[in-house]
Amino acid sequence: NEENRTGTFRMRPEQVRAVQYTMNYFEKAKRDEPDRIPKFLWNAKMRFGKTFASYELCLKMGFTKVLILTFKPAVESAWMEDLMTHVDFTGWQFISNKDAKSQNINIDQAYRKADKNRPIVVFGSFQDLLGTNDNGGIKTKNEFIHATNWDIVIFDEYHFGAWRENAKKLF
Repeated sequence: NEENRTGTFRMRPEQVRAVQYTMNYFEKAKRDEPDRIPKFLWNAKMRFGKTFASYELCLKMGFTKVLILTFKPAVESAWMEDLMTHVDFTGWQFISNKDAKSQNINIDQAYRKADKNRPIVVFGSFQDLLGTNDNGGIKTKNEFIHATNWDIVIFDEYHFGAWRENAKKLF
């Protein structure tokens, strides 16, 4: 529903600085150490607008395959709302377990149905992704996450469990 895109606000100066600083870091890392995957942490206070600024970073860097992983699934609505209501992200697609279930499909089916010529954001929780099948392997519904070459992986609410052994293994 593109008519629901009512957000027209711009980034605040501190968000612009964070996005520019991150872009500079990624560009320098790619130039200086092309075989290393760069990692960058935004240690921002609540109400900074990390979701919106993260999407703006993706937009400015031309990322079209975005994976958001969280340790706190309750933040899904904020990620979806920022993407689906702001005019800057017209045409972008949001896929999650919750959204797929509302369509009576699972997340991998929703991803397969998505238009690969438009930007795709996949939102997943570690609770969903850390589970295994009966043989200890990756669940079928999550295989596409491991098989996709993501432009960026955003870890949200990182402090809630990134240091756990299962999370490190998934990374």
